[in-house]
Amino acid sequence: MRPFKFGMQAARVDNPRAWLDLARFAEEAGYASFMVPDHLGRMATFPALMAAASVTSTIKLATYVLNQDWRPPAILAQEAGTVHLLTGGRLELGIGGGWAKREYEQVGLPYDSARTRVERLDEYLQVVKGILHATGPFSFDGRFFHIHEFAPQPGFAAPPPILVGGGSPRILATSGRLADIISISTRASADGRVDMPNIRQADVENKIRAIREAAGDRFGDIELNMTVRDVRVTDDRRAAARALLEDWARVPTRLANVDHVTEDDILNSPHEAIGTQEQIIEQFEIMRERWGIAYLEISSADHDAIAPVMQGLVGR
Repeated sequence: MRPFKFGMQAARVDNPRAWLDLARFAEEAGYASFMVPDHLGRMATFPALMAAASVTSTIKLATYVLNQDWRPPAILAQEAGTVHLLTGGRLELGIGGGWAKREYEQVGLPYDSARTRVERLDEYLQVVKGILHATGPFSFDGRFFHIHEFAPQPGFAAPPPILVGGGSPRILATSGRLADIISISTRASADGRVDMPNIRQADVENKIRAIREAAGDRFGDIELNMTVRDVRVTDDRRAAARALLEDWARVPTRLANVDHVTEDDILNSPHEAIGTQEQIIEQFEIMRERWGIAYLEISSADHDAIAPVMQGLVGR
């Protein structure tokens, strides 16, 4: 059984000093990774990670997760290899299929069907992984990408682990075959919002089953990560669940089908940590025992709430 570890997903920060302070804090607080999203309207991922690297020394630096459609795969592999080299091997390379339709519209890129984006991600990961592991010129001839004798990356002791985040069965099947770390998250609706009913426990169990079936013999080598969307330390779990439903209903441009989610769905969801400190610790222990999930992603906005839980679990 893997020991517990936590990743801090960095909240949106625009002030340079505050950003560096947050990176230092994540390392000092005992987080295993500092995780930077790849969305418009906030600092670009790789420059932000390099700034964080300048004020830390041991914490992993994770892209959580890069949109495949923002960068050609060979260029992404070159940039990732350079970051990994310059940070002393601390990069955790998270990649996803892209889901936020509004961002595609903002940059003027076509928002292809989910099937097309997943099929493209499969090739994308093969190219990135192939280049990062190559010892000589790398070539690839697929449906979406054609690479001809791409020069190998600068030498590093080992390539960065590839983390794939997603919630759809196709993404998870691709992840099971190609990823080193899989972040189990919520799928997107057809119109590019977060499909909130997908937080249900039954859906999580189906996702893990899809990963296991696709991974086959390599399942035991894959590290499972869970996106913990919210942390609420409270003696009244049902009131906290009710409040979350009310909060989610206020952002229909980002969250879909909230009216199909019940309080019980939230209370039973592995994506939601609600209860006393002891109850949350027990929840995480059950998740590890039942599904093998020991790597937990927490928003920096929830650090104060999760801190005592981390103290009870890190390294166990």
